[in-house]
Amino acid sequence: MSLRDLLNEVLALQPSFTTDAEDPSMVRRRELVSKEIPGWIAAELASSFPKWQTEGSGGRGTPALIPWSRYCDHDRSPKAGIGWYAVYLFSATGDAAYLSLNQGTSPFDPIRQRIIPLPDGVVTARADWARSALTVDGSAPASFDTIDLRTTSGLGHAYELGNIHGIRYSAGSIPSDDQLRQDFNRIGQLLDRLYQIDDDTAFIPGDVAPEIVDAEVAAVESAGNPRRAAGQGSGLSQAEKTALEDHSVKLAIEYFKSKNYTVKNTGKKKSYDLLASLGSEKIYVEVKGTISLGEEVILTYNEVEHHLKEHPNNALVVVHSIKLDRKQSPPVASGGIVVVHQPWQIDVTMLRPISYRYVTPSA
Repeated sequence: MSLRDLLNEVLALQPSFTTDAEDPSMVRRRELVSKEIPGWIAAELASSFPKWQTEGSGGRGTPALIPWSRYCDHDRSPKAGIGWYAVYLFSATGDAAYLSLNQGTSPFDPIRQRIIPLPDGVVTARADWARSALTVDGSAPASFDTIDLRTTSGLGHAYELGNIHGIRYSAGSIPSDDQLRQDFNRIGQLLDRLYQIDDDTAFIPGDVAPEIVDAEVAAVESAGNPRRAAGQGSGLSQAEKTALEDHSVKLAIEYFKSKNYTVKNTGKKKSYDLLASLGSEKIYVEVKGTISLGEEVILTYNEVEHHLKEHPNNALVVVHSIKLDRKQSPPVASGGIVVVHQPWQIDVTMLRPISYRYVTPSA
């Protein structure tokens, strides 16, 4: 069967949507999106993107309002909830199908051991980043088109926000397979280029900061669950950590010296990084450097206890958006935006435990 006929058949079934998995229309829809359309895609991938894979779903157990069939590099997007991919999506009313360059919006949280949907603002920021990156690269289409799945909530809403560029196929006027094949390859080429750009980008909006990844993986592994820690993203090498730390401390020192403080680097011996003195005033300074936007940082138990005790004679310096050149050996950190919180009152309600020490009951 042609792809045009397959897409039209799914659209014709959409107005009959029901959550009854045994309903004949839902059984047929599931076959179309999970087997027949991926079968067509697989044949095309063999010649165009031989290392990529395809899959589809009409919902796990209970039918989903918006079914899909996607293709991607499985190593970069092993599940539909993460990574960049291309996907056929079908509107809730059956008026249109879309081929969308899209993204995962529901990553797995290794600490809470469950899927945590990304906030709408983060998904939108990631889509904006992808469009900007493809535009700068010269790979962008003449215009980026949105998708309308005729729903305002749930996964349909997430797909709409996550869309980078979509090609609309109206029910009853879907083009020939030759045109569909051209579109398939065009979106595939955009996806392939996005993968390459991603590889060359240290941090993308919505990514978990690498130091957070390191801390979470270490916590899960120390609890005796190394399998749960596997595949949770990229952390930092020791050389990269050193480069970020040295650079951020240097900028923090420059900041306090510009305010006429005498500054002593105490990071190797104390539970704070700098001691800034001005006359009889002493400020205990914590410094955090990151390639991320600095929305979260890792604090040790001793750091929290010390700064709770020393407030208001303390400060937090976050140097975010640092550029990290990993191609040099050792890595080189540069740039960054310095944000100073002085005095620094730790809001204990914002402290999120990563792991616990537990004294087991006596036998």
